[in-house]
Amino acid sequence: MRALLARAIAISAVRVAYLGLWFVAIAAAYRHLGTLPDGTAQAGLLAFALASIKMVTTAFGDPLDLDVVRRVPPILTQSPGRAAEIWRAAQQIRAGVALAVALLAAVLARPIAEVFLHDGAWAVPVALAGLAAALEFLYRGYLSDCQARERFGRLLVLEGALQACRVVAVAALLASGRLTAASFLAVYGASTAVVCIVAYLGSDGERRKLWRFSAETSLETWRYVRWVAPAMIVSAVVERLDIFLLTGLRGPAEAGLYGALMPLLLVPEMVMGLAMAVLQPRVADLFAKGTLFEFWMGICAITAPLAIAASLAVMLFAGPLIEFTIGPAYLASVPVLKVLFVAVMAWFAVVPVAMSFVVMTQPRATLAICLVQAVTVTIAGLTLIPEHGAIGAAIAVLSMRLVSGGIISGVALYRLWPGTTVGKVQTS
Repeated sequence: MRALLARAIAISAVRVAYLGLWFVAIAAAYRHLGTLPDGTAQAGLLAFALASIKMVTTAFGDPLDLDVVRRVPPILTQSPGRAAEIWRAAQQIRAGVALAVALLAAVLARPIAEVFLHDGAWAVPVALAGLAAALEFLYRGYLSDCQARERFGRLLVLEGALQACRVVAVAALLASGRLTAASFLAVYGASTAVVCIVAYLGSDGERRKLWRFSAETSLETWRYVRWVAPAMIVSAVVERLDIFLLTGLRGPAEAGLYGALMPLLLVPEMVMGLAMAVLQPRVADLFAKGTLFEFWMGICAITAPLAIAASLAVMLFAGPLIEFTIGPAYLASVPVLKVLFVAVMAWFAVVPVAMSFVVMTQPRATLAICLVQAVTVTIAGLTLIPEHGAIGAAIAVLSMRLVSGGIISGVALYRLWPGTTVGKVQTS
């Protein structure tokens, strides 16, 4: 276990360094937007677009990632051809979904801009966001291949190339004074396209043959994804519903004050996600060996103190943190940051391992939990946002995190508590 944790920390440290570069770039972008005449509205547009990209890639990408990660490791050494076939099936589905997302975004760009952003003139950035989501969806497929085969060196190279392209492009826009929400989204998508091409060309022969189709393998993917995909779709919508509700109910300007905080919350969420990317291939194995509960408790012994310390720091220094990073234009959001950060840290402290376990082994229960999340944040959001705006959205997120995190941890404890009979994995 120590070796596994050491590897997770080492790989995550490099990925956190990449994240730090991206954090600087996106914080500088929000700071620049805050100086424009329509700055908070531009920031709201960018926050809405990035939330939409994340929603699409998470909703449709996570089920396929999980299927590859749970099926490839056990057969990798015995049948590498079969492992490549499983990944190809997932990537073929990705390609079809990516094309549909890009086309739908282009067709529906103006209605989306009018309904959510209250301005049809922002249709072009909406279409660019759809294209960027489609490209990122394909890119994530290559990361899942690296993760399943535990080729983390290659994964780090791909991530480093992507972040370098994005950071250089954003810096060029800032230096030329041409950075807007639309230009940001254009270079964001273009950077992903470049790295996707590099990833494809760098793949081995079996993984480049994306035209090879196996009905049997695709059917196996479907049997898992049919339960997990609806859960992930609901979960992805829930994770970004605060932005969508706030934008629709209070307008892009207030959403800008709220959405500009996302880079500050991105760090702990991404650190958590990066560490779990290394640990996920071992979750099923540890469960089978009966040691997952011990592993989970060991992780919580690290994450809980970190969460408490980070929450106290943000409570004390939220104002200077905002002013130093995204700029004084967003200081009105200090109370919002405090609530949102506590919500993230409460999740970070105990939930990640339990969530991976539940999603991998109980897809139907996962769907039910995600529906509870959706109901919680929707009711809280519709109740609080119209009157209280951004702080209402933050409280809705905190409520959702506490309720769903408690349920996920309870389900995991029920299955993993020492002495409990190990149940079967639900795949149908």
